[in-house]
Amino acid sequence: MTSVRAWPLLLLPLSLVSVGTADCPFPVLNGKIVLSSESILKNSFPDNSVAFVECAKGYVREEGSTSITCLNGVWSAVELICKKIDCGEPTRSPHMSYVISDGTLFGAYIKTKCETGYDLEGSSHRQCLVSGWSGKAECILTKCNFPDPIGHGKMSAPRDKPEFNDVITFSCDDNYILVGNSSITCGEYGDYSSPPPKCIVITTPTKESTTTNKATTTDMTTASSRSHGGLLEALITGFMSALVIIAAVLGGILGYRHLKYKGSYNTGEELRTKEELLLNQSV
Repeated sequence: MTSVRAWPLLLLPLSLVSVGTADCPFPVLNGKIVLSSESILKNSFPDNSVAFVECAKGYVREEGSTSITCLNGVWSAVELICKKIDCGEPTRSPHMSYVISDGTLFGAYIKTKCETGYDLEGSSHRQCLVSGWSGKAECILTKCNFPDPIGHGKMSAPRDKPEFNDVITFSCDDNYILVGNSSITCGEYGDYSSPPPKCIVITTPTKESTTTNKATTTDMTTASSRSHGGLLEALITGFMSALVIIAAVLGGILGYRHLKYKGSYNTGEELRTKEELLLNQSV
């Protein structure tokens, strides 16, 4: 009987030891710190076991221990401190600059910009990743298509494929005149400052048209002379007619005065004078 009652007393220390030790739960960490690939594969974490932690993707270790320990079912404090990766300012290519408004840390975006007269080839925006800045970009000098040749003229360019700020000049053949700008410039967007000019033929008067013009001029001169001569003749005729009329009027006035002075048969003065003479003679 005594030996049967002693067994519970012997098992009591063992039960107390098992109650004091317990497994730790799966560690719960913040987004910056995660379990290592080795520790994340474990199914349980017994007392006094160790788990390893590391910085999450996009972060790097700044300081602190990379392990935690399970003590009586509780994990020790995480001492690891992680910070975001800093990609820094990307290397600048020729004729290129960046607009950095969100910084250069992991996840940030920057905008690529080219100088005037250069075209962007590649990514217009780049992001800071674990491996560095995403994408590639390059600034290429703007080129213009070669203008179509002009008729009856010549075109001069500094190269076979005109580039930004290249000037193309034009000239016309003999007997042609240039209409438009004599030079055009390749612009920053691949177009020209103005359309190409044209060469227009110079119109010269022919022999027939010259003879006709001369004849027309002679006829007009003759007609003008005749017109002036006729006008002069008419003026002279009118003047002579006026003189004749004036002379006739003056002659009439003078004749009337002469008759009045001498006497008139119509008044009977001359008849009375003759009768008086006859009467005197008879007496």
